[in-house]
Amino acid sequence: MKRFRSIHYSMFFVLAALTPTFIACGDSFEPVPELLGSWNATSLVVDGSDLMDAGMTLRFTFSDDGGYTYTVAGDQLDFCDPGPNCSDGGDYTATTSQVTFDPGTDDEETYSYTIAGNTLVITTTIGGSTFTFTFQR
Repeated sequence: MKRFRSIHYSMFFVLAALTPTFIACGDSFEPVPELLGSWNATSLVVDGSDLMDAGMTLRFTFSDDGGYTYTVAGDQLDFCDPGPNCSDGGDYTATTSQVTFDPGTDDEETYSYTIAGNTLVITTTIGGSTFTFTFQR
């Protein structure tokens, strides 16, 4: 994930999870079916302002082989360096309430999430700012 390049906020998916699962090298990857597939951000509210209204788009795709990709357009959070558009990816592990991006690397980040039907929601506080992400399939 390369920390979303020069991100000023250590962004995405951080709440408390009851039982995180970390998969070490050599362990088999077990996908979480509810998380698999592509998720398009429909709302990205930071301290009351929706960055999707400002023209930003964000899409995450989780595959069943433990890989993820993301694409950002009209960047409003300094995800992309340089420019307003970028894409990247890496490996992930997940439980039904938590996802760890780039496990076992310096870029490892773990975030909690909820899924209800076709809606994925993440709410967290980073650096004093409240982030609420809503994604749809």
